[in-house]
Amino acid sequence: MNDDKLIKKPKEKQVRRDQSSSNLFAGTKEDKKKKTQVSRLEIGVPDPIEEQQKVLGRPTPCTVLAVSTTLFILIILIISLGQLGFHSEEDFKWTPAPNYHERKRLDQPCETIECVKYSASLLESMNSSIDPCENFHEHVCSGFTPKKRNFDRLLTLIIAHQDTDHDKAVNIVRKMLSKCALGESTQPRENLTTIIPDGIPFPILSMNWTSSQNASDVSNSTHPDLTQILIHIIKHTPDDAGIIGITPSTDSEFTMFIVKPNSPSLTLYQFRNVLDILKRSVPESISNTTLYKEMDYQKKLNDVVNLQKQLEEIEFVANPDVLPLAFMQKQLPIIDWGLLMDSWYPNGRLTFNEKVFGFNTTYYGKINELLISTPSETLYNLLLLRFSFKFLRAELSSELEDTCLLQVSRTVPGKIVLHGSAEPKATELFDQMRQTIHNHLRNSLTSLKWMDERGIEEAQRKLNRTKTFFGFNGEDLIDELDISYDYSYISTLCRVLVWQTKNMFRAIAENTVNIFLNAEVFYSVERNEITISRSLLHYPFISSHLPNYTNFATVASRIIPQLIHIFDERGRFYDSKGMHRDWWNTETERYFMLIKLCFMKMQQNVLGASVSIGWNAYHSTTEPYEVLPGMNKTDVQLFFYSLVKTMCNSNSVNINDALESVPEFKSAFQCGNGTVMNPKTKCRMAA
Repeated sequence: MNDDKLIKKPKEKQVRRDQSSSNLFAGTKEDKKKKTQVSRLEIGVPDPIEEQQKVLGRPTPCTVLAVSTTLFILIILIISLGQLGFHSEEDFKWTPAPNYHERKRLDQPCETIECVKYSASLLESMNSSIDPCENFHEHVCSGFTPKKRNFDRLLTLIIAHQDTDHDKAVNIVRKMLSKCALGESTQPRENLTTIIPDGIPFPILSMNWTSSQNASDVSNSTHPDLTQILIHIIKHTPDDAGIIGITPSTDSEFTMFIVKPNSPSLTLYQFRNVLDILKRSVPESISNTTLYKEMDYQKKLNDVVNLQKQLEEIEFVANPDVLPLAFMQKQLPIIDWGLLMDSWYPNGRLTFNEKVFGFNTTYYGKINELLISTPSETLYNLLLLRFSFKFLRAELSSELEDTCLLQVSRTVPGKIVLHGSAEPKATELFDQMRQTIHNHLRNSLTSLKWMDERGIEEAQRKLNRTKTFFGFNGEDLIDELDISYDYSYISTLCRVLVWQTKNMFRAIAENTVNIFLNAEVFYSVERNEITISRSLLHYPFISSHLPNYTNFATVASRIIPQLIHIFDERGRFYDSKGMHRDWWNTETERYFMLIKLCFMKMQQNVLGASVSIGWNAYHSTTEPYEVLPGMNKTDVQLFFYSLVKTMCNSNSVNINDALESVPEFKSAFQCGNGTVMNPKTKCRMAA
């Protein structure tokens, strides 16, 4: 489409004013009291003209004057309210799509293998006893468990793969699985030095370790070895360093956020098993030929479990605001953030100073307060035992093969093998869907009430010029992995994790979109480019073997939220030519802030709008639809089932809150007024 060919915004209609705003100008009690007092003083002879008007039933001149004056004042107030920005809720909605003709439903259900599998998976996770109007996420996902559904496919790919575009990744995965599944571990004494190198204090395994803190004054402890331990752990597993997690932003910006780790707690039994394996690995130089007594071990493990429980009880409740690193240094001073960032990338403290953010939450301060009063010995033991468990999981599992597959599938080489190739017809299918979505989004922009006409035209130009790429670069960097068949599984896993973490930090530092960002979709605000992983271009996401409502549902949940960043508060700072400038005006910014105030979290705002756009784009198509086998539902209902099925791992509150703002959901499931999914008062930014 020609960049200059834009859909013009229709002439603004008179906006309906919020009736509640009249309360701002209601008389006070004192005013009413004065009026009452005055009326009691008005005594004297009645005016004969007024008395005659009363007899004839006509309004008196005073009445006419009073009414005229009141109307004039109301008109002035209405105009003033408009200028002040007191708009009705309609101003913050996108105009709903026009009513299309009813789509024809075919007599026979979809009979492809993919449809049968998709329906079986959906039926298995659903719980029909939960009312969809009360908790739709739980209705769809309460039976969902993170299953090892990729295992069979991964094995098939690496065993029977003859012609592949990903030979390097397949080779690494084969090496890792063969070592893990065959039980090829290091010799016992090599386990510890592979996982915990020299220089990292591990108190529970060394009687020679002494705390550097003053036992009589633990409140002043700063845990001098803590930063060094975190550097080692984050080098392998940045998303889980025990007390914090470092996660890259997959949402339009090359930044990272400090969050609470999302890993499950370990039981006392699991801690005990890890310790038993490590004890067999302790060389005499560390243990000094003498280990602790059994009672000592039990006490130390109990302290570890209690600390883990206390950490778990601290909630990570965050406001939408993100805060700079300087805030984090004040909240968590027990960590040397400069030293930590220097370990990520050369001169890291300068590179990442404006790329690492915390949230507006009390979590960091409470963590710091707890750890200041915790002995270093207990803290170090907790961090290193949890870290060791990640590598010794296969040795601790009774289902060795499944554990190996789970670990390998989560590495970058495993993801490349699983998701690196798209379904043959999926790219062509998505191109057709993308055109439909873009057309609908362009039309919707013309009636966007909170943005001015110039802003809408600039948003359309940006949308027209947005470039789309499939697949993330980075596979060529596998050559950096020097993996020999002589390496043990633990040693190989350590090398792979360090390699992918190093490249993740490099991608953030150098603003490079690649596979190490662990994203399915990434929109670069600086380049106006959207990169879509091939992992979405095959079953169970976008597939030519599935009905179109499932495909549009995937696009609505995964891709459209990134498209919205083209013109939202992030995309506003780069125009259609890639120039860094703010193309919003003050009125647009003010109206948008009013919208944000209505939503507790921005994700709910974006997701709700994305769902509406996705549904309306699908609804604008005309082809008949097939239902999923065993599911006697309308295509509207199946769209929402498919949508939530792709987000069963997401927070249920966020998903339900987003669906509350979508009118089509309420209609599809006939949710009555006042139900959880159709509250009487709700925020809405529909498309």
